[in-house]
Amino acid sequence: MKSTMKIAVVHDHLNWCGGGERTALIMAIDLNADFITAYANDNTFPDYQKNIGPKFEVLAKKIHLDIKVLRFFWTRFLFWRHRKKIKGYDILIASGQPAAEAVAWYGRKKALKILYNHTPPRRVFDLYEISRDSYKWFLRPFYGLFARFWKWMYLKAVDRFDVNIANSATVRERVKKYTKRDVHYIVRPPIIVDKFKWIAQGNYFLSWARTDEAKRVELIVKAFRKMPEQKLVVASKGSRLDAVRGLAEGFPNIEVLGYVPDEKLFDLAGRCRAAVYIPIDEDAGMTHFEANAAGKPVLGVAEGGLLDTIIDGETGILLKPNPCEEDIINGVRKMTPEWCLQRREKCVRHAAAYGRKIFSDKIAEIIKENNNQKKILGIDGSRWEDPRFPGQGIRTGVENAAKNIIENLALMAIERGLRVRVYTPRLIEGLPLKAQKIIPGRKRWTSWLLANELQNSPADYFFTPSYYIPANAPAKSFALIHDIIFKTEPKKYSLKERLIQGYALRKNLERAEKIITVSEYSKKNICEKCFLEPEKVIVAPLGCARAKNAAQSKREKFIFYAGRVEKKKSVDILIRAFCLFMKKHPDWRLILAGGAGYGYSEILEEIKKCSLDGKIILPGYVSDNEKINFFAGASIFAHPSGNEGSCMPLFEAWDARVPAIIADIPVMREIGKDAVLYFAPGDEKDLAEKMGFLAENMDMRKTLAEKGEERLKNMSWEKTAELILDAILFL
Repeated sequence: MKSTMKIAVVHDHLNWCGGGERTALIMAIDLNADFITAYANDNTFPDYQKNIGPKFEVLAKKIHLDIKVLRFFWTRFLFWRHRKKIKGYDILIASGQPAAEAVAWYGRKKALKILYNHTPPRRVFDLYEISRDSYKWFLRPFYGLFARFWKWMYLKAVDRFDVNIANSATVRERVKKYTKRDVHYIVRPPIIVDKFKWIAQGNYFLSWARTDEAKRVELIVKAFRKMPEQKLVVASKGSRLDAVRGLAEGFPNIEVLGYVPDEKLFDLAGRCRAAVYIPIDEDAGMTHFEANAAGKPVLGVAEGGLLDTIIDGETGILLKPNPCEEDIINGVRKMTPEWCLQRREKCVRHAAAYGRKIFSDKIAEIIKENNNQKKILGIDGSRWEDPRFPGQGIRTGVENAAKNIIENLALMAIERGLRVRVYTPRLIEGLPLKAQKIIPGRKRWTSWLLANELQNSPADYFFTPSYYIPANAPAKSFALIHDIIFKTEPKKYSLKERLIQGYALRKNLERAEKIITVSEYSKKNICEKCFLEPEKVIVAPLGCARAKNAAQSKREKFIFYAGRVEKKKSVDILIRAFCLFMKKHPDWRLILAGGAGYGYSEILEEIKKCSLDGKIILPGYVSDNEKINFFAGASIFAHPSGNEGSCMPLFEAWDARVPAIIADIPVMREIGKDAVLYFAPGDEKDLAEKMGFLAENMDMRKTLAEKGEERLKNMSWEKTAELILDAILFL
């Protein structure tokens, strides 16, 4: 990849030959990038080191501290001491955990920071208890404190990356489960398919996984001790190499070679019968692909990255999770020379899909997509759903508007060449992963967590569709304000609501370059009450998500209302009007769909006064599908509110071809034109008369339904998003 940008791959250390080390070195070579590492062993892929040449930089010639915990701090100290080197790059790719911390803390704010995530540190997450128990009892409390510190450092570092790439679906699930975050891409490590080639059908099984506690090499040796007729070759090194050699001693069918150069490994893999690779919940795994590239099937285990990459019965055999010696023995005996030879071509084809060029092309494409010369649009996605009910998909009108605007705005901005970051407390299903930045947490999310994110990773533009602009937002920030009814009619709001909305309004007025609102009426109110010039406020009318089947059902005799059930929506007026309406139309019902709002207890009292058992129905909050079904069956839609910024339920009624009665106020005249029936706001008698008129006049109901549907033709969320994006970009 040719680029004028300075690129560096930063890797923890090269102390052994592993998949992570090979992946990091290949990235540096194929991207023509510098390679920075804390320390390196000359025997760790020497050809790759030589290939990188003068771009290969080692911060210390050798490791001075060989105790695990001390080495943890020593490695990080090396990166700190040489932090100025890291500041000089436009693009930084971190491989490994100390490297991730170094890039996060010492890279320039505007540098594109990419994490190639081999795994979150397992010793503090899924393998915490195993790691803790490996220490003597009196050291375990100290390890617990150390692990908490490590976890804190790791999560703080990860949050500063622009792009997080997992090396497998398994690692992505691990990230989601243990860190409450997510990755942006999944890119499997590269397989050297041109080096691992079938040479001959040998009589031995080969293991070249690192000899440590996570790879189960000792278990493999124990199983082969019980199979003197089957030969095993172990060609690797690691912390448990001496233990492996001790187990193999006295068993002529087991040969432990330790570390072997690449050329020797290629030859061993090309001549074996099959590979044995059964690591504990492996992050991604490369050994099984390397074996397949050589035309050899793999005896694997149904855990981690192997579960979704070994085709059971075709490119290998998957043992059950946490296998025992007998499971290995049974698997080996199934893998006869004939069985293995029959799968040669299938194995080679399978491995080819994970070759080095495919890997490098994907990494290059990710860098191109996230080019840090592109401007960044940050979008507050915290109101994708009601924050009071996280993960439940519950939405009121504000959240529905936010969801539709974010969906369309994010995709439109990407098409126009912007980088998009939708800041969200949790994963948003349906939005591209690459556009999301998950910031876990609930308390002080906007004022603290989002503000910190904008400080550490600045955006060029910022937009909030629902709340307020936080500190550290860029100068070019924009806020959507639906209305300021809490100022024009404060008695309809609780003190708490007035304080919250007042605070948000003040912050938006202080920090926004422009305010965006949903109607000319709201613009007029905002300009008058907030003393703004008209040029400061942009109108972007709300759209409507069409529900194609909403108008197909048979109509029933009920009047439908959708929205919060509260006094500020004048639901009490609607109830009193319905009581009057029922004197002439006793076979009708009123359905009030929505959650309880301010003054709900008083509304219940109004219902009791009517003494209309079973005629006024309160289903509470309803899902989108339930609401569509209600609209599909309704004969009349009523929206009695006397003060609105816009009216999304009216658009939904038009979409379902339901005639509507709404309050005769300026904003509704602006929106409804001649496609609705108006009543005098606050006048239950007039509302009752209009309800009766529509109930008895089928032709008028049909006419209003047709006009409403016609009005929708000029309304869409795409148009709303386009107006907002044009305002942000000053088009």
